[in-house]
Amino acid sequence: MINHELLHQASERGLIDKAQIAPLLAFLTGDESEQAPHADPEEMHFARGFHDIFISIGLVILFAGYFFSASLITDDSPLHWFGVCAGAMTVSWLLAEWLSKKLRLSLPSILLTGAFVTFSTLAAVGLVTFILGSTNPIWDLSSSYDHPDITWLQITPFVFGLVAGWGFYKRFSVPITPAFLSLVGIGLFLYSIAVIDTDLLANYLNLWLMAIGVGCLVLALWFDMQDPLRRTVNSDTAFWLHLVAASLIVHSILSLFVAQNQSTVAAIATIVTILVIGLFALVIDRRALLASAIGYLGFAIAALLDQIDLGDKVGLSVTLLVLGIFVLMLGSGWSSLRGLILRPFAKRAIMRLLPPISPKGYSK
Repeated sequence: MINHELLHQASERGLIDKAQIAPLLAFLTGDESEQAPHADPEEMHFARGFHDIFISIGLVILFAGYFFSASLITDDSPLHWFGVCAGAMTVSWLLAEWLSKKLRLSLPSILLTGAFVTFSTLAAVGLVTFILGSTNPIWDLSSSYDHPDITWLQITPFVFGLVAGWGFYKRFSVPITPAFLSLVGIGLFLYSIAVIDTDLLANYLNLWLMAIGVGCLVLALWFDMQDPLRRTVNSDTAFWLHLVAASLIVHSILSLFVAQNQSTVAAIATIVTILVIGLFALVIDRRALLASAIGYLGFAIAALLDQIDLGDKVGLSVTLLVLGIFVLMLGSGWSSLRGLILRPFAKRAIMRLLPPISPKGYSK
């Protein structure tokens, strides 16, 4: 049966262009509505069935067995750690050739992407530690050297993780890969600042995290603008980047006030920040941007209730009730609220970069 997934596979093999998928599917099925976005514009492809989950369980067991077996015949010296992680990195790639490239299983691909990026970074850590002549366990890397000139070599694992992860992304096009690469990039950025001046990192850490969060948000918006109708993997990629961005932005703002022992001010600032993020999330139609901030909203509500001295149990129950009602009301009225905000701007040129106000397209 001709469907979107089959035509997407055809585009991956170079038989058709990605831009031809939607109109070709509409023509073949005789349904022009195929060119409209999904009923859920943020539909995620975590798993297509229990088959994905079953395979994922097998992957977890396999790698657990691999590392347990490795621990029986090796120690935690740098060279051994390099060999173990390089082996796991190779296994991840080979499994991705089968599960990601051929079978196109979503959840296993997510796990293999995270495994490959992690193992490639850790393998480079072991190799650099060995080259620099350390005999300490791999976990003592940060305190193994005294010479300042060689500390720059310690950013090599982050660079290798980025390069290896980019190669994995070009080969398998797993949507979550840019999110994993952004995490490695954050490590590279922060470690580089620490090499220059540890005080520069420690004193302004929250500002650095906020700047990184804004950068991740800009990247997520770029992917969203490539696919306003949310029909390609660009939409899935943006989803993961929005999760990373929102967490960094809200956490950094909250930490700025907590560091000054102003819990009430921090709580109010957090609520205001989340309301602003919520409004922005409505405009770009991204619940994911708001979802990762829900936990911080609960913390802020609890902090305010604590000032009233209701007691721990009462405060917790009220926090959960308020948070639950907020999420349910916002989620159920999302489309209506978004339409109310954006319909006055429906004729503006910028709306072409945003998802339609309704699943059937822009309102006239």
